[in-house]
Amino acid sequence: MKRYLLEELYETLDALDKVEQAEIQQKFKQYDFVSKKTSNLTQDLSTGEAFKELQEELGDLLLQIVLHSRMAEEKGIFSFEDVAKACNEKMIKRHPHVFLQEQYGKAENQAQVDKHWDREKLKEKQHRESIFSGIPKQLPALASAWLISKKAVKESFEWDEESKLFAQLNSEIEELQEIVAEARSAGNDPYKEGFSDLDQKLSAELEVGDILFTVVNISRWYRLDPEECLRKTNNKFTKRFNAMMKLAQNQGKKLKDFTITQLEALWQEAKLQD
Repeated sequence: MKRYLLEELYETLDALDKVEQAEIQQKFKQYDFVSKKTSNLTQDLSTGEAFKELQEELGDLLLQIVLHSRMAEEKGIFSFEDVAKACNEKMIKRHPHVFLQEQYGKAENQAQVDKHWDREKLKEKQHRESIFSGIPKQLPALASAWLISKKAVKESFEWDEESKLFAQLNSEIEELQEIVAEARSAGNDPYKEGFSDLDQKLSAELEVGDILFTVVNISRWYRLDPEECLRKTNNKFTKRFNAMMKLAQNQGKKLKDFTITQLEALWQEAKLQD
């Protein structure tokens, strides 16, 4: 069942991406660059189709929750109704600025909202041995790094200057380049054959990890979700690459038939189709 739950989750994320892209395209079409205003055009058919797909995927995801709840109910543990009730209670407890305003008052900004949430969550999770204990082990590494970074910051482990983030990134890249240079000086080209020395391979893996973790910190610094950023870039790259392949096919060729310079020209042409 876990595999199906994960599949439905990612299919829902794909549907959300399509909705977001359709809405962006719709707003672009509706924008009048002369008056600099958005016109009241009817909803684009692609936008409606995207929402229809999202509705279907949300239903499939909900079915997984219902099925897991049903299996637990058959064992006499909890029901779907218990799941919904517990969720309601948790939301009320963690949002006192919304549901208990007389006692806690309103939240004036996002920082106060986070403060209320963290305070109530801490009460519930006092049994945890580490601040990182609640991070799911099955979470993708990039998303996990983002949560680790956010939790560390709450303990005041944060950069004091923006420029140091980029200095750290450059430093990590240089360290990786040094390891690659050492391997090549020993007669091993990692680009052609990988790392033959296991110690160098481990060091290179750690340095690449440090680079990625630093990029995650940069994303967090600007309040960007790195998983979301990378997924959008993946979608953008595959779309442009498919466009390149189609352009090549129109010439009766394959991409391997082009030189590097010609491939760059195809890439730039594909970008114009965005």
